[in-house]
Amino acid sequence: MKPGTFVRVATRTVAVSVFLLLVAGALVTSTGSGLAVPDWPLSYGKLMPPMVGGILYEHGHRLIAAAVATMVGLQILVLGFGRTDRTTFRLGLAAFGAILGQAVLGGITVLFLLPPAVSSAHAGLAQIVFALTATIALRTSRTWSRFSEQAPRTAPDPVALSKASRLALLAAGASYVQILLGAIVRHTGAGLAIPDWPLSFGKVVPTGADWAASGVLAHFTHRAFAWVVVALVVAAALALRKLRGIPAFGTLSTLWLVLLAAQVTLGATSVWTAKAVAITSAHLAVGGLLWITGVLATVLLARLGTLSTASASSSVPAGDAAPAAA
Repeated sequence: MKPGTFVRVATRTVAVSVFLLLVAGALVTSTGSGLAVPDWPLSYGKLMPPMVGGILYEHGHRLIAAAVATMVGLQILVLGFGRTDRTTFRLGLAAFGAILGQAVLGGITVLFLLPPAVSSAHAGLAQIVFALTATIALRTSRTWSRFSEQAPRTAPDPVALSKASRLALLAAGASYVQILLGAIVRHTGAGLAIPDWPLSFGKVVPTGADWAASGVLAHFTHRAFAWVVVALVVAAALALRKLRGIPAFGTLSTLWLVLLAAQVTLGATSVWTAKAVAITSAHLAVGGLLWITGVLATVLLARLGTLSTASASSSVPAGDAAPAAA
């Protein structure tokens, strides 16, 4: 296997593994198994306890986390020996540092009996690790190479490019905020604080008496902000379609909209099914994919902007260049 091919396969494998770790973590919270193993780093004082009941989910999550953290660490060597660019290598270092921090937060959540703030931070940092590894996989992919070759020839409209870049960044940022709000809902037990959907207690907005119930504020904030995410993702996806000539943007736009529709459906279904394990786990997983699509779109748009600027600078005729200082 050629070095470049090995790097591509390795980084893609790491990114997928991080996503599977997210799914494993979702199963832990969805099944209420966060304290099925009460100690850390060992499990009931052992390296391998009986894998039954909630222990299967919690200890299984720990085993997967250990394997993935090792892979993220080894990825640094792959990037170094594969002679990737400096930015990609630094992203690899950042990913390893982030996943080590993630492991520490995971231990703290157990030792301090699942404090919502720490558990939510644990969920948020997991998505940062996913974003870093997905970006590394993108930057080492053939898609990145082809994109870098095609982009200078497209001559995108600067106004359209600026608008798409701004909207993609806002949509990705809003998606991450929504993930944090969802983590707060999940870790404060507010998933069914409002038992109906799309209305809230049969109304568009809960009234005074409804707000007194535990978890209603967190749940309604997550639910209301979802529509901000919907508006921004739709706007960003449509803006991507206006940048013609690069197939990657059309693919990302379609994928983004499909994931958005799936996420809204899963959010509603999680309420209708009283938080069925499969549905709530899928809701978290698709939310991660929605966020990552926004991240990758933002990275590609930034790359297009850089390449377009460089191409425009190199094409300026000598007579049009600014005169040298005397």
